[in-house]
Amino acid sequence: MKISKWLWAGLLLEAIVLLAARQESNGDTTAFFQSAARLSGRVSLLFFGAFVVYAARFPGVEAGSAPLKIKGQLAFDFMVVHVIHWFLLAAAVHLSGFELVPFRLAGGILAYAMVVVMPFMLSRQTRLPWSVARLQDMYVLYVWLIFFMTYLSRVSGQTPTATGSMSFYYFGIGICLTLLLYYLWSKRRAVV
Repeated sequence: MKISKWLWAGLLLEAIVLLAARQESNGDTTAFFQSAARLSGRVSLLFFGAFVVYAARFPGVEAGSAPLKIKGQLAFDFMVVHVIHWFLLAAAVHLSGFELVPFRLAGGILAYAMVVVMPFMLSRQTRLPWSVARLQDMYVLYVWLIFFMTYLSRVSGQTPTATGSMSFYYFGIGICLTLLLYYLWSKRRAVV
């Protein structure tokens, strides 16, 4: 994988996130990482959304095809910005003393594993196209579920250390629902 223009933009956004978190935290390290993780998660949602929209518009997974290569690059770009988010989130959780719930932690670990593995699955497709298409569907739907549940837990008050704007969490739920509906509608349209 190469560093695409989108990835450069994502890295620039992550740098802006760090500057904004620094400004927002007023020198408090825990507040810095909480803010940085929250804002970086928004960058991750943007990159995940780009992958979902492209995968919905170009559902094919034929080996060597241009759409498959672009999907592999978009998945790689998302992986990089999401791993940055993970480091910021891990630091925020560690510093805040937030008690980890094993069930929720397991779901997140599986999602991060999928985020890291999927770009390589798409770029080195050696499986039958239908199995790669099924993996792509599982990836999109599971990672979508984790994003959705993250925003839903903020709105429902299940995350005691949630920081940020409640209106953005509702907006995030709206984005997640829109992405899911678009992806499913596109899959149905491709079958009909």
